[in-house]
Amino acid sequence: MIKKRIDTNLHYAQYIIARIILVGGIGFLIYSIWTKETGAIIFSSLFVIYVLILLRKVFDKPTEIEFDENYIYFENGNERIELNKVIGVKKNRILYDSNGVESKLKLPNFHFMDKKWTELKELIKSTKTQHSI
Repeated sequence: MIKKRIDTNLHYAQYIIARIILVGGIGFLIYSIWTKETGAIIFSSLFVIYVLILLRKVFDKPTEIEFDENYIYFENGNERIELNKVIGVKKNRILYDSNGVESKLKLPNFHFMDKKWTELKELIKSTKTQHSI
């Protein structure tokens, strides 16, 4: 069985750039405190808080996702999901049944640009139709 990987290069670049922007914001905050510019301190504080929120919600570290005909692998192959346990795909997440509990696997940003994503979606769809028959 050949594993296919969903590309995470653009998501990883976004992850790195967001951290560089955070470091720049912290640097500007330190400079503002050193120069005692009240307006700059307030602006840079709000900017750093905003970037931290974005880092938690949007620019998180991408999950490496691989798949074959039977499983979806994540966490560097340490964990896997059987394709017949996949419930569906909604809003950048794969929903699956994990011991009776609905769980979510977050897809990397820009996953829709990868041809292998289309293959995985078709594989999920065909697996769902086979088990519903």
